[in-house]
Amino acid sequence: MKVTINWAKTKDDFIVTGLAGEWIITTKNELIKKDICFVLPKGATIKKEIMVVVRAVYHTTDFLRLFCNEHHPEIDFDTEFETDKPGVFARYEDKYGHDYEDGVMELEYEALKEELAKIGYELPWE
Repeated sequence: MKVTINWAKTKDDFIVTGLAGEWIITTKNELIKKDICFVLPKGATIKKEIMVVVRAVYHTTDFLRLFCNEHHPEIDFDTEFETDKPGVFARYEDKYGHDYEDGVMELEYEALKEELAKIGYELPWE
């Protein structure tokens, strides 16, 4: 069963919103992120709740490490970007720019898609 997402018409619009965290599906099959601005639409009730966990929140460089291992296997991530010191992202961006951001968004998207599939739902553009 497909969910509806009233605030995003395409995957490209949707994927940039930060997909890890708590989500609800209403009785009208609307997918809504439960965040600090969360308001349940008038007349809707919660049918399902899911949690999308992509990495432990304290491992802030995990996605960057995974992306770098795949796209820049020639370097040692910890040595090159001095992961024992603050500023890992800045050092990475100085060398490669922001090429990892799309990869991170795609990993979060896939995690949400998998969680929805476990309970019999799919995203509207799938």
